[in-house]
Amino acid sequence: MVDSWFSYDHHGDFDNGLHIFLEPVTEEDDRLRHLAPDYFRQEPDA
Repeated sequence: MVDSWFSYDHHGDFDNGLHIFLEPVTEEDDRLRHLAPDYFRQEPDA
């Protein structure tokens, strides 16, 4: 997760609510796959 914030600005570009900003995980930072490799499927190479 890169950032999260809660907005009360019901007239703005982002409505009321919790906004979560994500970024893809890199191979070297994929902690869950390293801990339980059999649990997560491998994505096919493009």
